[in-house]
Parts: sequence; C-alpha cells; structure tokens
Amino acid sequence: MFSEKMGLTLLFSLLVWLGATLFFVFFGPLVLVSPYRQHFLPPFLLLEVATGVVLYVVFVLFRRLDPSPYAAVRLGVVGSAVGLILDTFVIWNKGVFFAGLSDEQLLAFVIWMAFAYGLYLLLPMLTGKKGTSI
Repeated sequence: MFSEKMGLTLLFSLLVWLGATLFFVFFGPLVLVSPYRQHFLPPFLLLEVATGVVLYVVFVLFRRLDPSPYAAVRLGVVGSAVGLILDTFVIWNKGVFFAGLSDEQLLAFVIWMAFAYGLYLLLPMLTGKKGTSI
C-alpha cells in the first residue's frame, strides 16, 4: 500500500539525489580533486561537512512536513536506497552525466558518494530517538 507519507519520502529522496547529482554535473570539475593528490583530504572533508549540513536541513524540513515517529529514519533509508539505485545508472553512464570529469575526479565523486550515503543513513539516528529531535 502506497501512503501519502511514502510519497513524500520518495519525493524528498528524488530531490536530494537530483540536487546532489546536478551539483556535481555543474561544479564537479571545480570541487573534485584526484584522490591520488597529497592534499585530497581537506577538500574531501569540506565537501562532506557541507553535505552533512545540507542533509541536516533536509531532515529538518522533512520532519516539519512529516512529524510522525521515525520519519527521518525512513527518509534516510529510502533516500539512500533510491539514490544508490539511481547512482548505479549515472556512474554506469558517466559519459552522459559526468562527461566533464576525469577518471580520477569520478573516483573522487564515488568516494564522496559512499561517505555521503553513510551520513544519509546515520544523521537521522544520531539526532534523536524516533526522529523527534531533528
């Protein structure tokens, strides 16, 4: 059964994925550095901190629209699943979506992505019981 809450969760999931993907389509060549460079860690951490802040804001907005228990956890799980499935096709078709990225930048994107999905899953659980503190 498809509920209104699940529809909202899927909509937010798609918007988060689309926002992140479009950010890297347009700004990836500027913000992604080769993981083989000596100074990869500072820009990587800066991207992840920014990602965490954006995700936190998304969770706050989502909880205002869906105050039900575990709403944020549901968004984290569903959003990660939706994003990972869609990112599979995006990376598979990197020439279409990320034509402006070198292979090293694409690897940096995948590294960012793996960490970001970890944040997507953990942030709702770290911010309060039953998602009520978000």
